[in-house]
Parts: sequence; structure tokens; C-alpha cells
Amino acid sequence: MAQDSLLQSQLNEKRATELREQISKHDYLYYNKAEPIVSDREYDLLLEELNTIEKQHPELITPDSPTHRVGGTPLKVFPTVHHKIQMLSLSNTYTRQEIQDFIRRVEEGLEGEKYSVVTELKYDGVAISLRYHEGIFTIGATRGDGVTGDDITHNIRTIRSIPLKINPVSVNGKQIMNFEVRGEVFILKDDFLSINTEREERGEKLYANPRNLAAGTLKQLDSREVAKRPLSIVCYYLYSEDIKLTSHSENLLILKQMGFPVSPVVEECLSIDEIFEYINKWELQRESLPFFIDGIVLKVNSMRQQDILGTIARSPKWAIAYKYESAKAQTLLNGISFQVGRTGVVTPVAELNPVFLAGSTVSRATLHNNDYIANLDVRVGDTVIVEKGGDVIPKVSGYVPELRTEHSIPFVFPTTCPCPHQSELHRPPGEANYYCNHAECPWQIRRKISHFASRDAMDIEGLGEKVVEQLVDIRLLTTVADIYDLHHHRDQLLQLDRWGVRSVDNLLSAIEQSKQKPFSRVLFSIGIRFVGEGGAKILAKAFMNVDAISEATIEDLTAVPEIGGRIAASIIDFFHDESEMTIVSRLREAGLQFELNESERAGISKALEGKTFVITGELETMSRKSAGDAIEQRGGKVSGSVSKKTSYVVVGANPGSKFDKAQELGVTILNESEFMAILEG
Repeated sequence: MAQDSLLQSQLNEKRATELREQISKHDYLYYNKAEPIVSDREYDLLLEELNTIEKQHPELITPDSPTHRVGGTPLKVFPTVHHKIQMLSLSNTYTRQEIQDFIRRVEEGLEGEKYSVVTELKYDGVAISLRYHEGIFTIGATRGDGVTGDDITHNIRTIRSIPLKINPVSVNGKQIMNFEVRGEVFILKDDFLSINTEREERGEKLYANPRNLAAGTLKQLDSREVAKRPLSIVCYYLYSEDIKLTSHSENLLILKQMGFPVSPVVEECLSIDEIFEYINKWELQRESLPFFIDGIVLKVNSMRQQDILGTIARSPKWAIAYKYESAKAQTLLNGISFQVGRTGVVTPVAELNPVFLAGSTVSRATLHNNDYIANLDVRVGDTVIVEKGGDVIPKVSGYVPELRTEHSIPFVFPTTCPCPHQSELHRPPGEANYYCNHAECPWQIRRKISHFASRDAMDIEGLGEKVVEQLVDIRLLTTVADIYDLHHHRDQLLQLDRWGVRSVDNLLSAIEQSKQKPFSRVLFSIGIRFVGEGGAKILAKAFMNVDAISEATIEDLTAVPEIGGRIAASIIDFFHDESEMTIVSRLREAGLQFELNESERAGISKALEGKTFVITGELETMSRKSAGDAIEQRGGKVSGSVSKKTSYVVVGANPGSKFDKAQELGVTILNESEFMAILEG
């Protein structure tokens, strides 16, 4: 019997090792090479099998297990990491003359030695440090002030293109096993566009640029949330005490052999002409790249020569960054069209004479809303200025006054929706947007259902935009509640183009599984205007079930942290709308969760109930949003202004006028460590 148990244990260990190796191989092929050799389903089955073995036999879990990538228990604070070698910041330049000055300083510093310069794309992301011991990833840290940074190891593990265990590489007969790698975490253009499009549909504030989004994601205390974000990385630095490294270009090759993603377009230049060729080439082609770059990085190739040149302050004298200007072009504004979102918001879009702008042809650009158009005073027939800065979508940023004709007419926003129903548009007081309120507006129906089924909402796999459009067109879907009646129409689905038994059954199965999504996800999914994912969580915790929310008054709602008057009014309008309540009733009958379960209720803390906090300045251990979330999770309230009713003002670095106001009113002031003690107490 004991022998059988030992044999089974050995088989489990062997299988776990095989699975880790297979999954790591597939991660590398998918995320670094873009050459997957198995389907998503096959990959998920491998990961599920490994997860099952590790749960049943915790002694088999290893530090490099890919099961760690899904995130773990939320942290209360990021520990501090001291960088073994200071993380330097590059000096920036915007002119060719400054590049020439840099080359002159390099030549003077090397006293006539021959040298080469490596040119790389400057990814627009966030610098991080990765440490490996015996070939296993151990610590991931932010740059911080260059000397110390935050330990974000749990978050870094979720980035699947980073190897948790390296491919062994030997240099001069010796393996590199203990080393540090540095790189840039970034978000691809399509992923950033998709995230912002979803936020716009939900009526949430858009992220300013992918760099800020990447930075904010890495500072999340809950790595499970980080795992949901599509973070990528490019690595550009290697240091090891195991061996003597000789050149930057060789280091990049070593990194690639180890399994790290590196830039595919690095060049070694022997003259300033070659450097300018590289700069010119990517200035023209940068918009064709799937990621954002904001310039070019130049580095002296030889490590020995880098040591000779040294550093000044926090910047190396052997490297410099050349920054590109934002791309702009002029073209004719032929007209202004409109698109309708899921909440009914009508957004104007500039229809342009096609113009080539930084690597791509632009024929449409956003105009945001009526106030934006009025402030710019752009008119149909104007020659307008189109920009591509930190955003994916081009925008109109102005017009050329001297090219405006005397016959131009100021733009007047339409009074009816462009949808087939031509319903009257409504602009709520104090808002910049116009809305179509017709319940049968087909554009809204498609967007509402797509939002309901999206990954952050009910996560119904197989119900993407094209499928939604197809099912709305044949009126199988007219509201989100119709989704849960699709099982009655299985035969009809099988008759549709591009549908087979497997795809239909997979969709119906995903719909059934979605019924287990928690109350907060359901509340977010039903599409109450101005109630985003975070707001839905707050409402769910505060009221615990949908009936309590539907019966709440303005006073009840605005007493909840983060629920202002506009959101409260929208919630009341939603629950007084008969058609919306009919949909809610149908969803309840279908079996969706419209109240917190027992474990969720038990997890609600009241430690800070009745306390109001104001946060000012820059916190070191967490973002201000994370601090606010931590307060609200404990029953406290976060306010944007200081008054006599404020319980505490939390003060970080470079505080604003709220700090002065707190001193004036005698409000208790907490530094960051005192604030953390309250959270932990």
C-alpha cells in the first residue's frame, strides 16, 4: 500500500513538472513569438490540470509555477526594495543638434576610441526591475526614486510574457543564473482602445494614455485585478555578477535566449548618419507599430566604455532619449456624423478628407460633444488640424483660420437621434452630452447587450459584437433579458450562418454559467447610467440587494461614499422606468444574482463606519484611489473637500490646499504610516 502511494506521488510530481514545462513553452510561443500551437481551450485544460494537482498536493507547488500568474491574496501595502544598482533616468532631447552634441561628448569622453551606438525604440511604458536567483524569478520592483522602489512581485508574476524560470544560457562556458533584468511594461494600442471604448460605453472617465493605465495597474494592491489587464513587457537591460558582460547588443541576445521579450528592431550604428536614418525611419513608421513609442533611445554599445563615460546626477552619460513630437496634419472637414452608445449618448464624429498621418490614413476623428465643437468653433468645410498624440483615436484639435471661407456656418447640434426612430434628443442640465431615450433605438440595443455580455460584466463568451448584431437584426435579442431565453431557440440558432452544434451549445453553456456572477457584476451589467464597475460594488455593499436600491431615496443614495447627486438621480430614474424594471424582473426569474450571498455579507467590514477621510498629496505605498478603496471597504467615506465634519486628512508628499485647510480647522492629520496603522488596526 505504501509502495503504491509512493508511486502515485512520483507520478503526480512528474506530471506537474511536465505540465509546467508545457505551459511555460506555450506562454513563450503565444506572448513572445505570437506563434501559438494549441487552442485556448487546450491551454486552459493544461492549466486546470496543474491547478488541480497543486491543490491536492500543495507540497508540489514550486516558485516558478504558472498557476501563480492569476494573482493571489490582496496586499495591504507594498514593501520597499533597495536597488542593487541605481535605476537611472535618461536625459531627453527633441532636436537633431542635441543628438550631435551627445555624440561629441561621447567622443571626447572616450578620447578617440572607436565605438558604436545601439538604437532602440523608446516604448511608452513604465520601468521595472526583475531579479532572478538560480534562474527563478524572485523579485519585481518599480523604479521609485531610482534608489528604492516598490516590491510589486505579485503583480509582475501575472505578466505572462515574463519567464518565471529562464532557459539556461551559458556565456564563455558559465551559466548565468543570478542576475537582474530591466524592462518597460506597456499596453498595446488595440488593448488600450478596447479598454477605453468599454469605459466610454459605461459613461466612465477615459484613461488619458496607456502609460498612465500601465502605471496605475502595477500599483494595484490586488494582483487578481492586475491579472485581468493586458500588460506586456519589453526587456532592455541585463546585469549579472556571475560573468563579465561585454556589450549591450550581446546582452539583448542573451535575454532573448533566456526567454525574455526584447525589441525586434534594434540596430548597431557606426556613424551619426546611421543614427539619423534610424530616427527618420521610425518617425515615419511609428503609427504602424502595435504599441506606442514616444522616441528613440541611443546607448553606447560597449559596457567598458559605458563605465568610462559614467553618469551625471541620475542620468547616464552614455545614453540619451530622442523624443518625437506629436503627429499633426491638416485636412478638410467634409461633415459631422453621429454614433449612439449603449446609454443613449450621441457622439459627433468628424468625417474628413482622407489624410496620411504618421503612418496611417485617417478619415474619421472624434469631436467628443457639442461643447467641444463650440469651443473649437470648427465648421463643416473648414481645414482642420488632426492630431495623434497619446491616444489611439485621432482627434480634431483646431482649424486653420486663414483658410475659412466667408460662407462658413457655425455648427448646430441636431435635435433628433440619427437612429431610424428619429426620437427627440435630450441634454440633461449640467451635462455636455445629448441622449437618445427611445427604448427601441437599435444602436443602443446592440451596445447594451454587448456591454452586458462583456468580460468585465457578465462575461458571456461567444456573445461578441458581431454575434449580438446578428441576433438583434433577426430580433432574437431585443433586450438583455432575451439572452436567457435563447435556449428556447436552439434550433433557430443552428440554422444561422456560421453556427454549428458546438458553437451554439458553447454559447448556451456560457449563458447558463453567467447566472453565477455576483450581485455587483449583475448591477454593473444592467447598464445604469453613470454606474461603473466600482460604483456597482459600492452600491452592492451598501444596500446588499436590488430591492433596497430600487426603494432608496436621493438622501439614502448620496449618503453612500462616491455616490453623488448625478449618479443618485440616474439610479432613481432607472428604477422608475417600467421597461427597465420589466427587464430586471425577467433577469431575476432567469436566476441571476440580485443580492449579496452570505459569504459576501460576512466579508463587509464596518471598522471605519461613520468616519470621513480626505486624501491629499502623493502616497508612497499606494495610489490615492487604492487608499480610498481601502477606506470604503472598511465602511468609511472618502470626501474631496475638508470641513469640520472631516474625521481625518491623510497627507502624502506635496500636499495641496486641503492640508492648509485641515490645519486651519484643527482636523486630525495623518501621515502615511499613521494611516496604514488605522487600516491594519
